[in-house]
This record gives sequence, C-alpha cells and structure tokens, in this order.
Amino acid sequence: MSRARRAAMVVCAVLTALGTAGAPALAADPITISNGLFNNSAALAWSSAPSTTMGDRTVTRTAAGVVAAGPTGTVFHQTLGVSRYMFIGTRNHVLILETPTGGGTRSVSLVDFTTTPPTERPILSVLATSAAVSSPGVQFSVGTGDAFFVFAPTGTTVAGLGIYRGDNGALLCAGPPPLVPTGQLFGEATATQIRMKMGGTVLAACARPPGTSG
Repeated sequence: MSRARRAAMVVCAVLTALGTAGAPALAADPITISNGLFNNSAALAWSSAPSTTMGDRTVTRTAAGVVAAGPTGTVFHQTLGVSRYMFIGTRNHVLILETPTGGGTRSVSLVDFTTTPPTERPILSVLATSAAVSSPGVQFSVGTGDAFFVFAPTGTTVAGLGIYRGDNGALLCAGPPPLVPTGQLFGEATATQIRMKMGGTVLAACARPPGTSG
C-alpha cells in the first residue's frame, strides 16, 4: 500500500471518529402515557382565578394578560378578549385559552417549560359562531398528563381535534377534519397506539411514540 493511500486512510478514520464523538446521543423519550381512556373529569374546567400554584408552576391572571412562571422562567400571554388557563396531570402542564368577547376565533396554547425562558406553543385556533358555543375541551392521559386530547366546538361542528405532548406541545396524532359529533369524544392510549374515538368508533389512531412507557 502506498504511503499516500495509508495517509488518506488515517485522515478518514480520524474524521469519522471525530464525527461520531461530536454527534449528540439520542435521548430517551421521557414522557409517560398511561394506557386507558384519557381523564375526562368534569373538573377539567378553564380557570379564571387570579392566581393558582401547582407544584413548581404558578399562573397569574390580570386584565393585561396571563403570566406563567415555572422552573425555567416566565412567559407572558397578552389578553385580547378573555384569557383563562388550565393545569393538567401530575406534572402540572399549563394550557392557556384565549376567547374573544363575542363569537370569533378561540385559541389554545401550551406553555413549554422545556425551554429557557418558557415558550408559548400554539395548539389550535378555531372559529366559533357565537359566545354561547362551549369552550374547547381537553382530556389528558391519566397520571402525568404527558399527552392530551383537545377539540373545539364551532357551533355546528367540532374542529381542531388532535393529541399533543403535554411538555412541549408537539403533535402526537392529528385528528380528522371538522365533524358533527354523534357520540362522546374520547382520547385513549393502548400498548401500541394513541387514538381518538367517538363513542365506540375510532376517528384516528397513531403509533405510540417510541420510548414512552404506559
């Protein structure tokens, strides 16, 4: 073997080793999604309380907006109509609901405390025909709330269906287009899937995220 070829092989080996050493390790997915139907308790109401603390997180609501404070700092959500909020699961994930004073576009966002400072992540935005239309509904995986199912009535249909991560708001399973419900809506996790159901009918199903435990 020539000297030049041996030198080239050495350089290639060194570069390969450096690339491997510098590549980030694939972190295990830390979320836990318990098997079974998601929590659909009547207590899952949007709060208008001036301030609530759950664990290491506090949400303060004023006329100007909502401040969510947690382990990585604070984030401010400006109120444009009426702002309310919700804690979900034992890990106290925070959702914010913005509702116009009449009919109009309602939005749900999640406070992502995995970033420093925290980041407000948009989840859904759905047009409601009037103020009388029910607020968006939320169900969460039992225990941690690391996955949640959200949907929003429009006055004629239900839209914006999806299942998201409770920590950073990433979409786990996209739901169907707007539909006229003929039964109760449920989120559910099995050993292999997360899915949305209407009564006994499966509307959408996706593979359980790799690395998650149930």
